[in-house]
Amino acid sequence: MKQRIHISVVEARRGLSHWLRRLKEGPITRRGKPVGVLIAPEKYEELRRVQAYLQVLRLSRSLAESGVTADELLHASREDPEGQG
Repeated sequence: MKQRIHISVVEARRGLSHWLRRLKEGPITRRGKPVGVLIAPEKYEELRRVQAYLQVLRLSRSLAESGVTADELLHASREDPEGQG
Protein backbone atom coordinates (compact mmCIF):
# COMPACT_ATOMS: atom_id res chain seq x y z
CA MET A 1 0.00 0.00 0.00
CA LYS A 2 1.30 3.44 -0.91
CA GLN A 3 2.24 5.78 1.89
CA ARG A 4 -0.06 8.79 1.85
CA ILE A 5 1.57 12.17 1.52
CA HIS A 6 0.07 15.14 3.34
CA ILE A 7 0.74 18.62 2.01
CA SER A 8 -0.24 22.03 3.32
CA VAL A 9 -2.22 24.65 1.42
CA VAL A 10 0.93 26.78 1.30
CA GLU A 11 2.92 23.94 -0.27
CA ALA A 12 0.13 23.18 -2.73
CA ARG A 13 -0.14 26.81 -3.77
CA ARG A 14 3.61 27.17 -4.15
CA GLY A 15 4.13 24.16 -6.38
CA LEU A 16 0.80 22.91 -7.67
CA SER A 17 2.14 21.33 -10.86
CA HIS A 18 4.81 19.46 -8.86
CA TRP A 19 2.23 18.11 -6.40
CA LEU A 20 -0.20 17.12 -9.13
CA ARG A 21 2.52 14.92 -10.63
CA ARG A 22 3.74 13.54 -7.31
CA LEU A 23 0.63 13.07 -5.22
CA LYS A 24 -1.99 11.51 -7.49
CA GLU A 25 -4.31 11.66 -4.47
CA GLY A 26 -4.26 12.62 -0.83
CA PRO A 27 -5.32 15.24 1.70
CA ILE A 28 -4.42 18.92 1.61
CA THR A 29 -4.12 20.46 5.06
CA ARG A 30 -4.14 23.87 6.69
CA ARG A 31 -2.39 24.05 10.05
CA GLY A 32 -2.39 20.27 10.17
CA LYS A 33 -6.14 19.87 9.60
CA PRO A 34 -7.62 18.48 6.36
CA VAL A 35 -9.22 21.20 4.20
CA GLY A 36 -9.36 19.42 0.86
CA VAL A 37 -8.34 16.38 -1.07
CA LEU A 38 -6.62 15.73 -4.36
CA ILE A 39 -8.01 12.79 -6.33
CA ALA A 40 -7.48 11.39 -9.80
CA PRO A 41 -10.01 12.57 -12.41
CA GLU A 42 -11.22 9.00 -12.94
CA LYS A 43 -12.04 8.60 -9.25
CA TYR A 44 -13.79 11.98 -9.23
CA GLU A 45 -16.00 10.90 -12.14
CA GLU A 46 -16.72 7.60 -10.41
CA LEU A 47 -17.78 9.46 -7.27
CA ARG A 48 -20.05 11.72 -9.32
CA ARG A 49 -21.69 8.70 -10.97
CA VAL A 50 -22.23 7.01 -7.60
CA GLN A 51 -23.74 10.20 -6.16
CA ALA A 52 -26.10 10.52 -9.14
CA TYR A 53 -27.13 6.86 -8.78
CA LEU A 54 -27.80 7.31 -5.06
CA GLN A 55 -29.90 10.39 -5.81
CA VAL A 56 -32.00 8.37 -8.28
CA LEU A 57 -32.48 5.67 -5.63
CA ARG A 58 -33.58 8.28 -3.06
CA LEU A 59 -36.04 9.81 -5.52
CA SER A 60 -37.37 6.37 -6.47
CA ARG A 61 -37.89 5.50 -2.82
CA SER A 62 -39.66 8.81 -2.16
CA LEU A 63 -41.91 8.26 -5.16
CA ALA A 64 -42.74 4.72 -4.06
CA GLU A 65 -43.50 5.86 -0.50
CA SER A 66 -45.71 8.72 -1.72
CA GLY A 67 -48.14 6.39 -3.44
CA VAL A 68 -47.98 8.47 -6.62
CA THR A 69 -47.48 6.38 -9.74
CA ALA A 70 -44.99 7.26 -12.44
CA ASP A 71 -47.92 7.76 -14.86
CA GLU A 72 -49.56 10.24 -12.47
CA LEU A 73 -46.31 12.12 -12.08
CA LEU A 74 -45.79 12.24 -15.84
CA HIS A 75 -49.36 13.41 -16.42
CA ALA A 76 -49.02 16.15 -13.77
CA SER A 77 -45.73 17.35 -15.22
CA ARG A 78 -47.29 17.64 -18.69
CA GLU A 79 -50.22 19.64 -17.32
CA ASP A 80 -47.99 22.01 -15.36
CA PRO A 81 -44.45 21.90 -16.79
CA GLU A 82 -43.31 24.84 -14.65
CA GLY A 83 -44.47 23.12 -11.45
CA GLN A 84 -46.49 26.13 -10.33
CA GLY A 85 -49.50 24.22 -9.09
